Amino acid sequence: MSSNGQQTTEIRNSIDALRLSAWMVRQPSLTKLFFDSEHIVYVQDASEQLRRNLDIRQFGFGQSNPTYLLKFSNVDRCNTDGGGEVKLVLRRKPNTIAHPSSHALHREYRVLESITKYNRQAESNEDFHKTIPIPHPYVYCKDPSVIGSEFYLMKFVEGRVFVDPRMTSISSQDRIEAFRDAIRVLVNIHNFPWRQAGLENYGGQRQGGGGGSNDGSRPTYVQRQLERLLQVTSKQSEMMKSSNATNANNEVDMPEVERTLREIARILSEHAGRVPNRLGLLHGDYKIDNLIYHPTLPKVVAVLDWELSTIGDRYCDIANLCMMYFMPEIEKGWGVAGLGDMSNKELRSLGIPSRMQLLSLYSQIDDCYNGRSTSAETSLKIIQEWSGFYLSFLFFKNCVIVHGVAQRAALGVASSKSAHRVASLLPSMVTVTYKILNELPPPSLSAISHEVNSKL
Repeated sequence: MSSNGQQTTEIRNSIDALRLSAWMVRQPSLTKLFFDSEHIVYVQDASEQLRRNLDIRQFGFGQSNPTYLLKFSNVDRCNTDGGGEVKLVLRRKPNTIAHPSSHALHREYRVLESITKYNRQAESNEDFHKTIPIPHPYVYCKDPSVIGSEFYLMKFVEGRVFVDPRMTSISSQDRIEAFRDAIRVLVNIHNFPWRQAGLENYGGQRQGGGGGSNDGSRPTYVQRQLERLLQVTSKQSEMMKSSNATNANNEVDMPEVERTLREIARILSEHAGRVPNRLGLLHGDYKIDNLIYHPTLPKVVAVLDWELSTIGDRYCDIANLCMMYFMPEIEKGWGVAGLGDMSNKELRSLGIPSRMQLLSLYSQIDDCYNGRSTSAETSLKIIQEWSGFYLSFLFFKNCVIVHGVAQRAALGVASSKSAHRVASLLPSMVTVTYKILNELPPPSLSAISHEVNSKL
């Protein structure tokens, strides 16, 4: 099955259900889901009732923030779905985090609230085609004493999460429509009116240029990101050297990997100041397995995992989605599934757009959204010319993340048992990154002359 992203397991990270229930009955946005009155007279009785009817399961697929399904049975409210049953999703920070800025659930909740308000306004104006499908956020808890860390609750959205972008369980025609709808939703995200929504400083930096072209007066989004990523990878390298740690996998020539990463960063930095820099609401990790599709229709009903969202260069989201064309199938064990080495003909037979068709589709839908009829070719040309650069940048970003996994594995502080396996993928990822940068160079560059070191 390729749509098992909503499967749950037994709880791996425990939750105090009684304390959670006691907190929930004090939240007006939640009590109306379970009780006839928002004002609970007997709080203890109400919390015990919730606890008795609560079943907690943990989602099994790929969350860095532990995520749970809360199922409440025997609910008497007439507005419940599924005959007296209420389903909520709880997203929490891990009990211990490496850095205060990581696992930024408060950012995720903030953008969900902003999109919810925007959707209401769009619907009131009958602009239904402009809405962004998300789970409804109910309430955020900053008090770590409730369950051990900050968390928030949102509505559970029933549907299909395809962990494999090949979507092998649906028909070719449905795949065509499913990919088209994924692009339609992405265009809606990128055209979200973030200034009107009060997100001018979202991401920690004041953004200039509402539409987002690069005028050279301030660093581009990619420039700022590269600077941070270089600081991170430098720190990771220093920690490995200062501790005299050994590689998690003896086959990895870490000094050579780090040298190549620096070279890739140098090349990217040379061109990062002249990228299109089209600013918009950036999801940050837009890919097929972060979408919930309707239970039977090829329609996106919710976009998940907004933790990395920010105001940034929208072409980064397109590149993030296009990474699947350069990644192996799920069976190869990279952790995130790709489309493998399928030819355009094979993709077409399955109803999956080629990478160029996907870029063209995005350009067409974006031009239609904005009422543009004459700039379609120009818009598409810009996307195509810079597509290799953005892909290289996104792969480089993921290389830095995996480099961090390798560093923690070498120091013996990795949080996952699969850390050593993940670390062993780093040379392959670096090679793919360098290859893309060489074969799909930025405009005005005929090719990158540097050779990929055979040791990788």
